[in-house]
Amino acid sequence: MFDLSQSDRATIAVHSLSSVLLNTPLALPKADHRKLQEHLDACDCALRPSSKLLAYVLANKLMNTRPVDGLHCSDLAIGGSRVTYAIDDETPQTGLLVHRARAGLTSGVIPVASLLGATLIGMRVGQRAPLLNEDGTIGRLAVVDVSSPI
Repeated sequence: MFDLSQSDRATIAVHSLSSVLLNTPLALPKADHRKLQEHLDACDCALRPSSKLLAYVLANKLMNTRPVDGLHCSDLAIGGSRVTYAIDDETPQTGLLVHRARAGLTSGVIPVASLLGATLIGMRVGQRAPLLNEDGTIGRLAVVDVSSPI
């Protein structure tokens, strides 16, 4: 019998696994959800080889999130959030997650219409996920911190 007064890793793992098996969609603000669909539609028109990979990540994100009106979570990565993340346990980096990246702005900006941005959006502090790279390899992405847009 489990002691419910104590939280152990096995119990947490079983609870997390049961959530995955139930396929409970994560919540995302309606505006971000709509923008994800727009990014996916743009992938269909693009001729870049990485567009198919990005389309896969965006489609997966759309399938696994539900749009919610008035959603506000201070630890949720959404458009306009400043996100600190680590890839493959390297030194954490910080960037501004944006739906519309301006040409020439690359330093500190993470377009949602990129493999990194599409993976980050909808993630919460402490969450980990596989990160698909353009060369077909898969890295490990962890969200360290999120500062909500003002």
